[in-house]
Amino acid sequence: MRIPLRAAIGAALISGLPVPLGFGQPPATTPAAGTARGGRSGGPGVEASVVTAARSPEVNGNGTITFRLQAPNARSVRIITDFPKLGDVPVNGSAGFDMAKDEHGVWSYTSPKLAPSYYQYWFVMDGFTLPDPQNTFVRPASGVYKSIVALPGKEAEWMMFRDVPHGNLIEHHYLNPENKTARRVVIYTPPDYSTSGRAYPVLYLLHGANDYERGWTQTGMANTIMDNLIAEGKAAPAIIVMPFGHDTTGSAGKLPEVRALQASLGYVPPARGEGGGGPGAAPAGPSYMEKDLLGYVIPYVEREFRVLKDQPHRAIFGYSMGGGHSTTIGFGHPELFAYVGGFSGYSGPASGVTARLLADPAKANADYKIIFIGSGTEDTAVNGGRALHAAFAEKGIRHLWSEDPGYGHDYQIWRIYLHTLLQKTFRD
Repeated sequence: MRIPLRAAIGAALISGLPVPLGFGQPPATTPAAGTARGGRSGGPGVEASVVTAARSPEVNGNGTITFRLQAPNARSVRIITDFPKLGDVPVNGSAGFDMAKDEHGVWSYTSPKLAPSYYQYWFVMDGFTLPDPQNTFVRPASGVYKSIVALPGKEAEWMMFRDVPHGNLIEHHYLNPENKTARRVVIYTPPDYSTSGRAYPVLYLLHGANDYERGWTQTGMANTIMDNLIAEGKAAPAIIVMPFGHDTTGSAGKLPEVRALQASLGYVPPARGEGGGGPGAAPAGPSYMEKDLLGYVIPYVEREFRVLKDQPHRAIFGYSMGGGHSTTIGFGHPELFAYVGGFSGYSGPASGVTARLLADPAKANADYKIIFIGSGTEDTAVNGGRALHAAFAEKGIRHLWSEDPGYGHDYQIWRIYLHTLLQKTFRD
């Protein structure tokens, strides 16, 4: 009797017998790939294991971290990190370190003692940039997957997962009607959202040019920061909305799908780049972020979630490109936002929206409960922040300015800014 293939596979899985690989053909008898590497199973294919004997990263008991990469044929390997004010090649605060190779072809580097935090890093092997292949805690970013490692400790408890009530993260996918792209917004709801029945204030939290809508939760730890502050009674429970800030995806592998969708809808994209803006740069004119936020994201949030729909209960913060977006949108729409924050990114004094703000200090002071700008001293964006701070101070516009020694253009300082501002926002 001929047994259907599906039934044969099911029976084999239940019995533990080898699964047949073809119609009536005997199973392969070749040892599974990986057996020679210590008995790990798994045959050829893209889902086969790539694990090596090099353990990385390894957090040591003395507050250091050891990073390893098994690459016996490499001529040189460096590690790039976001350690504050360390290393021989600081670039906006990032530090590069040479790694040493042992007799087994494993390259390694052990850091100095570090303050507890989350740290990002990646390797440069013979000029080739790659994440740590042993570490699946990663953040996709433009140009590189950035590996992340947690260094726990009391000083970092405010940003790390703790035994407290936790909110939910909701992903919503939608079509941008202007450029016919699929987009996603990530929304945090507080731990008691499903049971309280009340309405909440909303923070719109924007990402930078080399990031996307998951950056603030994958690396910025926005949801755990808020969970911990709410549990300690230090922050007003609020919804946090994290939209996508570019006009289309930065993922090369996703672009064929994007173009196919646009073609199916009769849309021809203009011959230009994705937009964005570098460190400290504000977008020129109404950006896709502004159009998308005001035209779709805010209406969606206020339709689908229990939120307070007035200016005193809306905030907009962002970092780098998102700092330019948040200050441009926030300063341009005082009727919508009472709290505006730019982290290492701002709408400068000469821009139209900021110039209008500077022209009427009394109105600015009446419109905004908090204007915050901040930057690390190892970040080139500090120059724009100083200029904006000076302009506000000269005109008597109330604001908070934070210039932080040793920090660069990275989440090490942006997490601190978020943690600080959440304790001041929606508190009256």
